Amino acid sequence: MNTLYRILIFILVFGGMSLAAKGENERGDTLLNVVVESKVVITETSAGTTITVNGMDGEEPFEASVVTEYGADASVTMERDRQPALLRWINERTICVGDGCSHWDVSVDGLCLGLTDAMGGGGDYMQWSKSIEISWLSCINVLYRFSRSNISLGLGFDWRNYKCTLSDRALKVNEMRGIEWGGYPEGSRPRNSRLKVFSVQFPLLYEWSIPKTSLRFKAGPILNLNTYASVKTRYQDAGGNECEEFNKNIAINKTTVDFFGSLSWNRTVGIYVRYSPANVLKSHSPINFNPLTLGFTLFI
Repeated sequence: MNTLYRILIFILVFGGMSLAAKGENERGDTLLNVVVESKVVITETSAGTTITVNGMDGEEPFEASVVTEYGADASVTMERDRQPALLRWINERTICVGDGCSHWDVSVDGLCLGLTDAMGGGGDYMQWSKSIEISWLSCINVLYRFSRSNISLGLGFDWRNYKCTLSDRALKVNEMRGIEWGGYPEGSRPRNSRLKVFSVQFPLLYEWSIPKTSLRFKAGPILNLNTYASVKTRYQDAGGNECEEFNKNIAINKTTVDFFGSLSWNRTVGIYVRYSPANVLKSHSPINFNPLTLGFTLFI
């Protein structure tokens, strides 16, 4: 895009801003018209915006400038997305004048890392301190921004690993494809037993930027399509050989809903909680439970 086109764009943008600022300081939509090769400098302050153009008209240097002052009753908000460039998608900078701005946008959310508790239903022997969740909350979001808030629908991925390291407890898959507690072979040295569940998730979340702070609150339901589950048990037999029992023929609930809430600082680090009222496994499984996760967020 050449310099002339950039200047015309600035004229349209800042002309619209002056019309949006309510009060006695309203102006027309033509602020400056320059048709030669030039350098444009834009300076923004809380009081207004200054556009300065420096260039050459033939052999003569020139400078032209125009100042857009915001009215006393104008509300000006500047928001800069502080996510790393890898996670930043669109809308690096938004300027809203008057009552604020409302528009559609596309974005990316970051990672969740937490400890997962298997609540009730025979999951008591799963160890919260060793059961983890890793989630990419949204690899892509479609959202609608308004005022200090937005509502987004995204696509992401979730991986939960429920683990037991007790010497007298090992997960077994029965003939009904359900999961039950069993033991290790006699004379063996137990390592651990775990259940892993992988999900494709669709978070529908509301986000609010808390006034006069760098804190952001995000909450809403997450629809999970549970596409994979497996059980693995590891131990050392009486002869000292490392052994592993693995089974992925498990009857899990293919669709579940979680409730998610997070509080983050500067879209960099934060905390979150996630709970599912739905059972992970089918109702006929001797072991069934509702996951509750507490952890940290990155770039959300």
